[in-house]
Amino acid sequence: MVIVNLKAEFEEMTKAIEGKDYNEFYKINVLTFEEPIIFGGIDASNFSRQLYIDIGLSDWEPQHLKALPKWRGLSIKTEYKEKLFSLQNHYYLIISQEEEQSTDIFDAVLQNLVDHLTSPNGDSLFSMIYTVLDRWRNFFLKGGFRKLSDEQQRGLFGELFFIDEWLEKNPGKPPLLIEQWEGPTKGRIDFKSSNCGFEIKTVSEKLTKTIKISNEDQLKLTTGISTIYLYVCFLEQSKTHGMSLEGLVLKVRKEIARRSERIALIFNDMLIDLGFREEEYGSTLLFVEKVEVYEAEKDFPRLLKEDLPKGISHVSYNIDLTHCLDFEKDKDTIYKFIN
Repeated sequence: MVIVNLKAEFEEMTKAIEGKDYNEFYKINVLTFEEPIIFGGIDASNFSRQLYIDIGLSDWEPQHLKALPKWRGLSIKTEYKEKLFSLQNHYYLIISQEEEQSTDIFDAVLQNLVDHLTSPNGDSLFSMIYTVLDRWRNFFLKGGFRKLSDEQQRGLFGELFFIDEWLEKNPGKPPLLIEQWEGPTKGRIDFKSSNCGFEIKTVSEKLTKTIKISNEDQLKLTTGISTIYLYVCFLEQSKTHGMSLEGLVLKVRKEIARRSERIALIFNDMLIDLGFREEEYGSTLLFVEKVEVYEAEKDFPRLLKEDLPKGISHVSYNIDLTHCLDFEKDKDTIYKFIN
């Protein structure tokens, strides 16, 4: 995978033309030298960004170009150029920033696209571009970047802490746990491995051992999930020690990327699905005071759909863990159930 810091590239191009009588209409730099060859561009008239992706000696069919996901603030076209640096008689897919699109957000879109294009997975160029743009279109349809609530931040911190512990206990393994992570996609269970489910819960109240169950199906045992473990993080907030949510994301991302570039892309895409911008979560420090694990077997206290009166559904409830001591497990034993 070729590492390209697109924001830095655009800033460098902007500085090169800022305050100068620039003769060219566009400032263009080479970003990658391997297929697909990618160029970054700045429109000297308004400093908007462009991404040029080499698509070869033949243009795409009009229906392919029309099919690519689009949204307000972004335009897409193909263009023929007799010569662009060392390439002659090539066509380029050009993705351009319009005035309606925030520069920071547009940089994030293009960075995500370049990351996928420089880490090929066997898909066609069109398929890779379509998949990334479709994810971002859905992202904007859901409201774009949005600040997570305090409860959501604690929940994400707990899930990342679980991932971080797994990575530390399995130093030689590929981080396939990320492919089993369903929390960001609002799956019933946060992590699923084989026929086991792992639900991550956080407790922030010092004087309570109560966890919230979001609905009557969350702890339901099925053929596909015959065992469910509750991994409970007791969180405390501090001004002097611990780790911010941003710091934990960076730590986990770095370790995943060291082991697998492909899975690092999956991890980043999941954070995008959450509407997460890490720079918004650097001020609050959290630390995990302790972890407790419970097996939610058939006798574990819970509400199931069949227990509810007819006509009642979508029930959330709390479980007091002081009454669940018989179901507590050694937390280190659960890792053997995770592939």
